[in-house]
Amino acid sequence: MNCQVKDKLVSQLIALNSKLNLLSPDLVHGDEERAEVQQQRESLYAEIKHHRAKGHEGKPCPAARQVS
Repeated sequence: MNCQVKDKLVSQLIALNSKLNLLSPDLVHGDEERAEVQQQRESLYAEIKHHRAKGHEGKPCPAARQVS
């Protein structure tokens, strides 16, 4: 079973992970920008975790049981 909400959240997380990797400390990006992206990533991860647990009218997401 697919869940569009889960898929969208995971896609956003992948994009943030990529952005975080591009903001490597070895490059000329400031710590503040990295911290902001890291905070967004952590918030999104918490949203995914909540959706998996209770995102379908208080019930677990059926797609969370599948291995992606």
